[in-house]
Amino acid sequence: MDHLPLPIDHAVPVRVHCYAPFAREVYHPQDFFTIPSEYGYKDFQDLLEKALDKWMKGPHANEFLQSWLWFALLAQVLDTDVRRADFRRNDETLSTKELNAYLVSWIDRAKEAAENTDGCHHMQTSSYVRASIALATARRFISKHCAHDRMDRDDRSRAQDGFVCLYEGCSVDPRINVKLALSLAILGETLQLERPEAPSGLEGRSQFFTESEIHEKSWGHSTYCRKTLQKNGWCPFEIRRMEATLTGVTSVFLVSNMKPPKPEVDHSQCTTRGCTAKKPFQKALHVFGCDGVDCKTERLDEGRMVEWIRSGKTPLVTLTDATGMEYSAYDLEKDKDVDFVALTHCWEDGIMDSGKDARGGNNRAMHRCQLDKIQETCDRLFKVKKSPGGPKKIYLWIDVLCLPREASTRASAINQLKTIYSKARTVLIWDRQLIQTHRTSSAIEMNMRLRMSKWAQRLWTLQEAVLATDLHVQFKDDTVSIKELEEARDEARNDIYHDYHHVWKAGHPFSSAVSKLRQPQEPYRVKRAWEAVQFRLVQEPQDEAIILANVLRLDVKKLEENGDPLEKPSKVAAKRMVKFLKMLDQKPDLGIPSGIIFLPPPKLDVEGYGWAPGTWLSKQAHAYPLMRPQRLAGSMMKQGFLVEFPGLILHCPHVSLETEKFWIPVQQSLHKWYKVVADRGGKGQDFKDFWDTHVFNSNEPSIIMSTKTPRERWEIGLLVQTKGLLTRGEVRWVRTLCRVWVRLETNTNIVRDLGNQFREKGNAMMFGERLESQKWCIDGTSL
Repeated sequence: MDHLPLPIDHAVPVRVHCYAPFAREVYHPQDFFTIPSEYGYKDFQDLLEKALDKWMKGPHANEFLQSWLWFALLAQVLDTDVRRADFRRNDETLSTKELNAYLVSWIDRAKEAAENTDGCHHMQTSSYVRASIALATARRFISKHCAHDRMDRDDRSRAQDGFVCLYEGCSVDPRINVKLALSLAILGETLQLERPEAPSGLEGRSQFFTESEIHEKSWGHSTYCRKTLQKNGWCPFEIRRMEATLTGVTSVFLVSNMKPPKPEVDHSQCTTRGCTAKKPFQKALHVFGCDGVDCKTERLDEGRMVEWIRSGKTPLVTLTDATGMEYSAYDLEKDKDVDFVALTHCWEDGIMDSGKDARGGNNRAMHRCQLDKIQETCDRLFKVKKSPGGPKKIYLWIDVLCLPREASTRASAINQLKTIYSKARTVLIWDRQLIQTHRTSSAIEMNMRLRMSKWAQRLWTLQEAVLATDLHVQFKDDTVSIKELEEARDEARNDIYHDYHHVWKAGHPFSSAVSKLRQPQEPYRVKRAWEAVQFRLVQEPQDEAIILANVLRLDVKKLEENGDPLEKPSKVAAKRMVKFLKMLDQKPDLGIPSGIIFLPPPKLDVEGYGWAPGTWLSKQAHAYPLMRPQRLAGSMMKQGFLVEFPGLILHCPHVSLETEKFWIPVQQSLHKWYKVVADRGGKGQDFKDFWDTHVFNSNEPSIIMSTKTPRERWEIGLLVQTKGLLTRGEVRWVRTLCRVWVRLETNTNIVRDLGNQFREKGNAMMFGERLESQKWCIDGTSL
């Protein structure tokens, strides 16, 4: 894997043995479709479904897989002969130094063909389509048989976690060398990323031949990367977060050798759902060469701060050589000439925890060495000249100093955050781990350290990431700006010979959702907000709706009204979430995405709102269709939540269903079947009892579909029970029973057998009546 940079903090390359046989010196494009039969696999479809035969020994299995899914795949996708010797070292390990030369030749041929009008268009199109089929085939086999499933409760749920496994054979075959499996996935991602655009003439049909964004992470999750991260001391939840938020196997490989901030912490009792390890106490961080002895602290007068905030002003601080810290207040909406820098950090890091107040909370004081460091950084960044004896020109806003503890003023202060972060000249990021790490020559490496930091994991810091127009990251000896990171990413992307070219996507400072939220004209802001918060953490559940509202630029003060200090935090959180949903529903440019009905449990425990999730922090990696371009936002009505989606009316057999998995024919010829798996979130009731109780005798049970035409990828849906009709029969009023996963059955053997069973036992078979577009009112109660 020489075409990639070394994994961060790894001193030596990761070598993969060259298993491909000596006898085959050259691989031809057509070999991808013929090699399986040479190894005894005459039924191609059977190979994809059932993987390697039991009789095949480990070395022979690895030889077959490398020949087929590495060398032959490369030849087929590039449509050129591939010499084994070009990718073999003398020590019989795989070398990819020549890969870039092959890729450049491929790209040049595609450009030349696109400019040539002398009758070669058909050959170019044929090559493109065959390459698409090869990539899809390799992706399916590798993700299904050579890699792990996702660790979360989405379309690849784990049976041992109490959720349904959606297909058989999801465990990695122990005969497959883990480094070989990693190399197969990395090559697939590389070819997918470098692939030229579709030939002219395929534009209108490109959905069948190109690799869309949903395939970005579909090469599975590497055993090698997981084991390396576990060995280095990472928490299972953190590993799950990396796999879900980083862009593919290659990016995870890049960080696989990094150590966690506290490698000595014991994560043996942690799970993929959360970290339960005891966190070690961390003292405030002294900087600027300060040893902490006689380092005085600074704080603002709480009374004056409250007065300023109530009057609509924002407190700012400055440092002077003569008198130390001084503070004043400005109306940032009106005072356009105020030049200030805001600091962002996560409180759980304890960087500024200089002491406790009488209630055991932060005493809202800062060590002077930290203030000096921040001021020095700002002066250097913006080339500020000191005025002898007078204040410096750059003001500072730091939450530890400038946010009041008084509950009645807190909402107004938090409401100001939208203005503070968007008006600041820059927002300076402080993270305990980063501020003790030297800046490196690789911007992409620094970016990955930022993405792995505690700062990038907290929900509160999402506001700064979304709202700030400019950000700088503080390292031990220097800073790096987000603009620098983005420029380095673009430089790597545009130069195929750049050391970091094949990992340029690891140069994104933010997730795709956060990046889109930073764009003022992003049309699907609510959907992006849901995606952005998935793996972020917050200590107080009642703060979730407040932060979401701030990110979406709603009035936080309306939410703070729904909170009694004597109530349980969970009750306050639920009330605020209801108010947040009402605010979205009333905002014409936002609205509630229709796809919210498909989100996983737990649901909101408030009467009439059982269609809504109890929390948006559900740690999901799956890209739910919250707001497809063709969908409108849903709307709240007295009977529930009104949406419009396609669906299936189920005509059920006169027998019970024994298992969560079943098939539905949706075509009279019985050539088209949907495979359905019910996901009841680990509920203990036997499925047969569940079906008999809620579906068997129900009037027109239905499945609400998130897409009209499911293909080979699992799509989310909702199994519902009909309660009645509304608006003169235009709206189906339904009650949610459980979520389901739906996909097109592509195994021709299964389709044939299902058709025969239906003809022979028609009364025992279910069939579906398709609804192209239907209005549904989701009742506020659910099972």
